[in-house]
Amino acid sequence: MAIPLIRTLLLASVLMSLCLAPAAAQDASPSPPPPPALPPQPTSPPPAKALPSAAAFKLAESIVFFYVRKDPAAVPDMLAAMRNSQTIAGTGLSRATLAGFFSMLFLQNRARVEGWIGTGSDYPVDSKSVLIFALWQSGNADLIASLFHEEPGFLRDKPGNLYTLAPSRPVEMDLKWGAFFATGNPGFLATLVDALDPGRALTGSNELDKSIRINAAQGLAYNLRQHEVLERYLRRRAAEASGPYKQALDALLAVRSQTFRPAPDRDGDFSGSIAMLKLPDKPTTNGGAPEATALTGAMPQARHGDTIGVTVLFSGMALQEDLSADVSYDIKVTGPDGSVDPRSAQQGVTALKEKVGGRFNVVDSRSTLSVHFEPNDKPGPYRIDVLLKDNVGDRKVTLTRSIELIDK
Repeated sequence: MAIPLIRTLLLASVLMSLCLAPAAAQDASPSPPPPPALPPQPTSPPPAKALPSAAAFKLAESIVFFYVRKDPAAVPDMLAAMRNSQTIAGTGLSRATLAGFFSMLFLQNRARVEGWIGTGSDYPVDSKSVLIFALWQSGNADLIASLFHEEPGFLRDKPGNLYTLAPSRPVEMDLKWGAFFATGNPGFLATLVDALDPGRALTGSNELDKSIRINAAQGLAYNLRQHEVLERYLRRRAAEASGPYKQALDALLAVRSQTFRPAPDRDGDFSGSIAMLKLPDKPTTNGGAPEATALTGAMPQARHGDTIGVTVLFSGMALQEDLSADVSYDIKVTGPDGSVDPRSAQQGVTALKEKVGGRFNVVDSRSTLSVHFEPNDKPGPYRIDVLLKDNVGDRKVTLTRSIELIDK
């Protein structure tokens, strides 16, 4: 039995639908500034239940969690993806969210903006409107004519301050969400949190105030689970609040706790499970990534010649103040005769050691054990034992799963 430890991203397609929930897209039409004008919404949004393409998922993830690393080197790839209208439509992010995000990105990187954008004619209409707005909002309006050869009417207006903007429409809320994704500063969301205070006056219109409060609550609840910095901020605000306002914030935090469902094997919030996949025998002929088949059930089966990828899924790990996670594991494989294959015994394997946006996003270990069953391996059950360790939170979870080698 050959058992190398390999680096892999085999579970990316499985986790794509689990790890990311960007700010809810709003389709309200914008109006001219002030408040700031917003780019028009796409006329044909993707079906709500459609899984995003790999490119759309990567773009959405890069934007929603940009603040975790704040790596300017990632921006050229984002703008390259913005040149495809289907990609940006598939992100699930509204045009206003994208506009708020790029506004802050351009504001903080003025010297790089012109080189980043490049030729304006390369962008579809939706992307062009987002970038033009972002240039104006960030104080780079002088680049619009040279890059896009356009002079929108709102250029004569002074852009508002996204930090202090008190939203009266869902699209303005999405502007602030985009600014948060770019900076990681929850202060951009302070007015949305304040809107949950039933005693706070907003616009003077009961109907409009109700709409603002509902949209604010929905956006915060939707993003709370995967943004640790947002949960920390809300907990601080809840500790300072009182009366009905505190009740509203506590209820929002309680909903997050109720929606989190840890795996059965757990230590507090920290939980994990073992995933097994049958790896393809041959690479694809077109050069693409080979597809693996997930093995389900209490005792999946394998045959001689099969190669099984073993990886660990986990969530609920503690994070340092700077959002750094540190998760590792020990692993071994015990054969039908009760002996441990020495090649399988690995100690302190790094599962995750980097900054992440949230504690409760499902993560797959950054390394995978590849088990190849050779012709002389004995048939019977092979048990995989894992000791999963959250080194920040000082928690441990014992995981066990088996696979049967059948003699056929």
